[in-house]
Amino acid sequence: MIRSSINVLVIISDNERRERILDLMARSPMVRLEARSACTLEEGMAMASSGIFETALLDLELPDCQGLEALARFKDRVPRIPLTVLTDGADRARMEKAIQLGVQNHIVMWHFDEVSLPSFLECAMERKVVEEMNKTLKVVNSILRHDVLNNLTVIGGSIEIFRMKKDEKFLASATNAVDRSVELIKKMREVEMVISPKEMKLMDLRQVIDEVVRKHAASKTRFEVDGQGMVLADDALVSVFDNILNNAILHSGSEVVRIAISKGRDEDQCEVRISDQGVGIPNDVKPKIWQEGYKYGKSGQSGLGLFIVKKVMERYGGLAYVEDNQPKGTTFVLRLRCEHGP
Repeated sequence: MIRSSINVLVIISDNERRERILDLMARSPMVRLEARSACTLEEGMAMASSGIFETALLDLELPDCQGLEALARFKDRVPRIPLTVLTDGADRARMEKAIQLGVQNHIVMWHFDEVSLPSFLECAMERKVVEEMNKTLKVVNSILRHDVLNNLTVIGGSIEIFRMKKDEKFLASATNAVDRSVELIKKMREVEMVISPKEMKLMDLRQVIDEVVRKHAASKTRFEVDGQGMVLADDALVSVFDNILNNAILHSGSEVVRIAISKGRDEDQCEVRISDQGVGIPNDVKPKIWQEGYKYGKSGQSGLGLFIVKKVMERYGGLAYVEDNQPKGTTFVLRLRCEHGP
């Protein structure tokens, strides 16, 4: 089903090609194509990193990089954007390699018009959604099979020992394993929001954060919130903050967590900094915390929380990363598209 509008990044160096394609986009009768263009790969990657584009159209003959190398560099720098590649002919071997590198679609130059071009772009977007859903489902299946099976083993063993020794500490062990399984299954609801997103809308950041803070009012951690901002998101935004705050409560050991909302480096972004004064995260661990199933320390739970944060932020066209707080502790940084974005 064709959308009402698509925000497209066009990366073509040849002036004639670029102008003709932009003209086709402007004349599309089926969907409004909001197009911006770049003439080099480096310029295109910088623009794509802003997070405002829903899809990109890439020519493989650019002045600063050509062929599959251009594609590989783009996908490495901006893996989230659905990508359609322009080619001058049907080179089957090249296109198979392009698919392996992560391209969602390819079209032969001038074998399209103002009617078919939006369909090609939307097809790339839909394929990207399916790819991400399949990856996430594989992760969920793996974690469920591993963790729930382990918990069932603990439950079975603990009950068997209790029958022999009548020691209630083994019943407590079984109960804890049941609770862990229940929490893991509840976590699947959040994963469902990742793979079945709702339509983006303007959301009040302060309102969402205050809601999550109230949920953790019974914890010993004190939360201090400052700033305001409106961002483009959906209901999964609650899960983003819930997972990060829960992470701070469980792992940091900090008495206070400060949350600051401000304008980002770019005018069309809001930035949220969530800082604790706890034990911090070792440098060799920082890159791993976003991986599915990764657990750090004795208080590690499902290994899904920060993975969910990462996937939701990618879907928003935003960014999430972690850095050291000063003088101690950890700061999670989130950058989201704000109401002034295109």
